[in-house]
Amino acid sequence: MSAGKAPVERGGIDELKEQLGRFLLVGIAATSVHYVVALLSANAINLYSANLLGYLAAVTVSYFGHQRYSFRLGTDAVSHRKQMPRFIAGSLSGLVLSYAVLAIMRDLLGAANWLSLAAAAGLVPVYAFFFNKLYVFRNPPRAAP
Repeated sequence: MSAGKAPVERGGIDELKEQLGRFLLVGIAATSVHYVVALLSANAINLYSANLLGYLAAVTVSYFGHQRYSFRLGTDAVSHRKQMPRFIAGSLSGLVLSYAVLAIMRDLLGAANWLSLAAAAGLVPVYAFFFNKLYVFRNPPRAAP
């Protein structure tokens, strides 16, 4: 270890960067599942129903992916009864936030559609990460030894 550099404690910035990276990978996987399921389903059912199936599949991938991979919860920290409703609330509140950003950007500020969508697409994942980290999949405090 070089002089003057303190070791980074677990739970510090390095862990946050790792969680963000894992969160991004799960998000990409969930988005891919949404698209593929919706695309394949659209041949058999209407597009809106196909999109709903894709969304439900993506929410499932996202929930379990973030629980087990992004935030690495052990089996002792998993509570579907507690975490699933919180996750769904976070997902729906993210959707509401995206519409609010669109309304503010486009309707109040007069921004172009591309900029409004970029703002929503950039802000909502940041919100979702912290909502999930701090509320949905928060590790319970550990008892003192």
